Amino acid sequence: MILDNYWSDIDSRLEKLIKFGEVKLPTLKQFGLDFFANDISNEMGSLTFKELTDNHNKFLNKIEINTYLIPKLFKIAQEVFDYKGELSNQYHIARKVEPGNKKEMYRAHFDSHIFTIIFPLKIPTFIDEGHCGELIYFPNIRPNPKNELKNIIDKIYFKKYASKNGLEKLSENNQKKIENFKDNQPLIICGKQTLHTNYPVSANCSSFRLTLLAHLFDNSPKYSAGNIFRHFRNR
Repeated sequence: MILDNYWSDIDSRLEKLIKFGEVKLPTLKQFGLDFFANDISNEMGSLTFKELTDNHNKFLNKIEINTYLIPKLFKIAQEVFDYKGELSNQYHIARKVEPGNKKEMYRAHFDSHIFTIIFPLKIPTFIDEGHCGELIYFPNIRPNPKNELKNIIDKIYFKKYASKNGLEKLSENNQKKIENFKDNQPLIICGKQTLHTNYPVSANCSSFRLTLLAHLFDNSPKYSAGNIFRHFRNR
């Protein structure tokens, strides 16, 4: 079966995730990405972010991440990160950036969830020079925070790098990685430990950029900074 083949080496890939704080999955090209991307884009309209739409959910069901992937990540969260929460603690959101968007760039941050999966559904190309919203990330740049106070202090400290110049300065002494997702391979990162952001989607890009983000297992308090931010973003 297609899905059995797609997920055949997931255990060895997840061993790399534990070791390096990141791992790529096989390409999604076989799953009809253009149809899903167009349908999800239509559901989003002019929004940049939208939480789990019908077609977003259809895509996740199509690749059966609840069968092949999420239970394994849940076990790792429990055994490696001492996660005490529920399997259902998940936050799925689509991110669509139109060409020329001036806001969705260089907003470096840590996630509140232990794992973040980026599913690239539609990745534009650009003419001549420019960027297509490539992911910039620093794997395991900090240890997993032991409490919410340490988490907040770290987030405040790293905010000084949330700019083009700041990221260049940070990369002088830290490993910076850039992922363009042209191969349509999803990426899993340890979201609480990996500082990440995006380059802009240049005005001369061929289309919008659409990624689906799966945030898994938030072990922060109910009134953490991340929970408050998500509340206001979804209003």
